[in-house]
Amino acid sequence: MKIQREKYSLPQDKKIIFTLGMFDGVHLGHRFILNYLDEIAKKEDGETAIMTFNPHPRFVLQPDTDFRLLTTLQEKINLLSELSIQHLFIQEFSKEFSRLSSLEFVRDILVAKLNIHSLVVGYDHQFGRNRDGNFEQLQTFSEMFEFKLYQLPPISENEMVISSTKIRNKILEGDISTANSWLGYKFIMTGKVVEGNKLGRQLGFPTANIDIDAQKICPKNGVYFVKVSLKNKFYHGMMNIGMRPTVNGLKKQIEVNILDFDQDIYGEQLEIHFYDRERDEQKFSSIEDLKKQLHTDRENTRDYFREIS
Repeated sequence: MKIQREKYSLPQDKKIIFTLGMFDGVHLGHRFILNYLDEIAKKEDGETAIMTFNPHPRFVLQPDTDFRLLTTLQEKINLLSELSIQHLFIQEFSKEFSRLSSLEFVRDILVAKLNIHSLVVGYDHQFGRNRDGNFEQLQTFSEMFEFKLYQLPPISENEMVISSTKIRNKILEGDISTANSWLGYKFIMTGKVVEGNKLGRQLGFPTANIDIDAQKICPKNGVYFVKVSLKNKFYHGMMNIGMRPTVNGLKKQIEVNILDFDQDIYGEQLEIHFYDRERDEQKFSSIEDLKKQLHTDRENTRDYFREIS
């Protein structure tokens, strides 16, 4: 997958089969569109190209909003690189860019710069200044500028239409299992291992404290069954997210105990794959009660991965 920013360069002898969107989460609804894009490219002997935007428009147009991403830009790139996408355009989203009308966007970017052959959009696609562009306008533009236009229906599970917003809500509720079923993969969180207070080590459960992107969504406080990817090797782990009320913690921490692991990994980048939620965050009456629960959590983690293997 060739990644380009701002200055777009495309093969002149290929038909460009194109779609655009935030693709936050690269979930099953997005993958339905991207797979269809690939099908058309094969029929037309063309190449697939998509455009996404960075930062997310919400951070530019509504900077005070309490909004978090399912995927950071790099996580999104990693997920898209696993699919049949040949060109990825990352368009900087600014207030100036947001003022482009739907006509200006189609005429000056999609046609003049990208010379698209076909455009594939989802059932609710809107674009342009104040999101004033809709499918009916695109139909007019496709005739005006002579490109093919395809609109796809929504993807649903048990009559529930899959969307990034609904997946975010499930993650905030701690319902990782449902979120994963809609994503089509295990929810991912990446971050650097940073120095902690080493309380976990004192308890016999050393943890790696993870510093994540400030714009990344964080699941509801609690304990989770996870797999940890470090240098292309996976380990089982139990992830704790929360305030650590038993020891009167003052700030939210994200920490993972990697089972059967004893290496110095400060400064390393970890990729955490969330499988399921074990329990709520709890305040225990003593450190000894906390240690007993951690032993139970560890055995539950072993049992969980043994059962699904």
